[in-house]
Amino acid sequence: MVVFSQHHEHITGFRLFWTRVWALIMKRWILSRRQILFLLGFFMIPIVLEIIAVAIIPTPNEIGTSILQNRRYPDAQIQLIPSIYNPHTIVTYSNNNGYNVQSRLRDYLRSTNANIDEISSNTIADYVLSQWNQSGNYFVNNYQLGFALFNNLTSISPSLTFDVFFSTVNYHEMSTSLGVAATNLFQFYGNSSSKMIVTTNQPILISAGPLTGQAFFFELIFCFDTIPVSLFNFINGIIASIFISILSLNIIHECISHAKNLQLLTGLSKFTYWFSNAVYDFILCLLLCSILTIIVKVKERLIYNVIFLLKLSL
Repeated sequence: MVVFSQHHEHITGFRLFWTRVWALIMKRWILSRRQILFLLGFFMIPIVLEIIAVAIIPTPNEIGTSILQNRRYPDAQIQLIPSIYNPHTIVTYSNNNGYNVQSRLRDYLRSTNANIDEISSNTIADYVLSQWNQSGNYFVNNYQLGFALFNNLTSISPSLTFDVFFSTVNYHEMSTSLGVAATNLFQFYGNSSSKMIVTTNQPILISAGPLTGQAFFFELIFCFDTIPVSLFNFINGIIASIFISILSLNIIHECISHAKNLQLLTGLSKFTYWFSNAVYDFILCLLLCSILTIIVKVKERLIYNVIFLLKLSL
C-alpha cells in the first residue's frame, strides 16, 4: 500500500485574513453567477429605472434653470406699501419730533389705513414679543412692521436714523419696510411731506407657449420649495435602496439556511465574514453607480448638444 502524504503550509496572521477575504469574495461571485437572474436584476432594474428617471425627471441644474426662467404673468405687479397687509398695526418710536419727522411718519402710515401703536421707549421688539406671548395671532396677523426714528438735532448737519423691524411671515415685508424708511428719509432731507418713493414689484414677462402634460406637472411641483431641487436625488435614492436590498438577499439566505454558522465553525471570524461581504457589495455598487453616472452624463451631453445646435440654427 502506498501512502501519499503532502505537507501544507500553515498560514497565519495578515496573510490568512486576506486569503479568507479573497475566498469569501470568490464564493459570492460564484453564487452570483449561478443566480444569473439575481445578477441581471441587480444591474438591469436600477439601470432601467435610471434611464426612465433621466428621461422624465429634470436634473437639479435643469430645475434650477427652469425656476429662474419660470413663466411670469401680466398684471401681477404689486406696490410695496404698508396697505398690502391691512388690517395690521405698525409700532413706531421716535426720540423727538424735530423737523416734524414723527408727524410725517405718522401721516404717511395713516394714509395707508394702517393702525399705529406709538410707544415712548425704544423697545419695539420687546413690545411685539409681549403681545405675541398673549396670542400668536398678534404676531401672524397684526404686527408686520415697526419703525424707530432717531433724530439728531444737536449736530450742525441734521441727520435721521431709521431702525426697521419686519416680520418674516408675509412676503415683501423687508422691501416694504425699506420703502417706508426711504420715503421718510426723502421727506426729511427734502423738507417736504409731498415727496414719496414708491417701489413696485413688477414681474418680467416672457413669451408663454402651450404647456405639455409633463411641463404642467412640473410647474405644479415647482410650487414647493424643497421638492424641485431634490426630486432627481430622491428618485436616485429609491433606486439605490432597490439594488442595496437585492444585495442583501444572499446574506439573508445564508442566515436562514445556517450556512453562515457553518463558516463560523471553521474558525472564520465575524469581522472577516462581514468585511468580505461589504467589499464584494461595494465593488458591485461602485460598478453599478459608475454605469448610472454615465447614463446621467450622456443625457447632460445630449442636452448640451441640442442647445448648441439650436443656437447655431438661430
